[in-house]
Amino acid sequence: MSRLSSLHSARPTTLLCAGVLLLASACATGHSSEAARPVGAESGIDDFTQQMLFKRYGDIDFQLQLGGEMIVHKVMYAGADDMIIPAYVFLPRDTTRKHPAIIIVHGGVHGDFEPLYIPEVRSLVSRGYIVVAPEYRGSTGYGREHYDAIDYGGKEVEDCIRAHDYLAEYVPWADLDRLGIMGWSHGGFITLHAIFRRPDLFKVAVAHVPVADLPTRMKMHSEGYRRTFAAQKGFGGTFEQNPKPYLERSPITHARELKVPLLVHAADNDQDVFIPENHNLRDSMHVAGKDTAGLYTYKEWHNPPGGHEFSRVDTKQAHESWTESVAFLDARLHPER
Repeated sequence: MSRLSSLHSARPTTLLCAGVLLLASACATGHSSEAARPVGAESGIDDFTQQMLFKRYGDIDFQLQLGGEMIVHKVMYAGADDMIIPAYVFLPRDTTRKHPAIIIVHGGVHGDFEPLYIPEVRSLVSRGYIVVAPEYRGSTGYGREHYDAIDYGGKEVEDCIRAHDYLAEYVPWADLDRLGIMGWSHGGFITLHAIFRRPDLFKVAVAHVPVADLPTRMKMHSEGYRRTFAAQKGFGGTFEQNPKPYLERSPITHARELKVPLLVHAADNDQDVFIPENHNLRDSMHVAGKDTAGLYTYKEWHNPPGGHEFSRVDTKQAHESWTESVAFLDARLHPER
């Protein structure tokens, strides 16, 4: 297990102490470290150095909040084209038996796995799951090269699938016959593609407010957002200029390929993944017969607090969503075994 190294202990430097205080302040006020980033800007730190600094603070926060109740590791493995992919691994302390595993895929265009996910990690690990969270290409916090390598719906999917290979080689108590995958928004999009591409690896998938239909998405978002896609090599221009990759990378195109039980949760007041995207996915799954075959389960909340973030806040609707998600996973992965 030489590759499964723990997060290094922090050196007691002034900078690190300031970082810990900054984290504590952010937690106390209910804001993430993102809100504090102008402090770095005022100090003359460039954006990518600043992102790496805050990622380090986040690493410490995971260890501080979760290290007392589970095993917390930060690792690196080879993704698509052997690009190095950092990842978090959270494990139950009982290593005497096999545990099912969940790949959690973070959301956001240039997002990252941040302490916002701690409640979900804590819930899953306490039930007996191993959790691995890849920081796939395009994620923030690892420098410009990693950031600029974004490949939306392309190699990023393989980066996440390769978490399976990491577990197979370095975590012998991970039962990969009981592997699931889940994600929110962009992470839900990757979740869908992962089960379409490698259904042999996964027993179950959960996608919350997933990006599902890129042509529809391009029509409903701003010009600036569309440029983020057009600039990527994998898209080679706007939807109007080059529609083929937008269609190929849309989950609705692959509905007939679904072979893994999938739960999708959506909100009709979502102002990011507008509801037509998930209605189109729902309708595609229905035409493909995936709902009647018991492979596709869909639930939509009406005007829940938080909209796009409805399942990540402290509300009745969020509690319902998480309870149903965990039950869906448990019924197929059986963490009690």
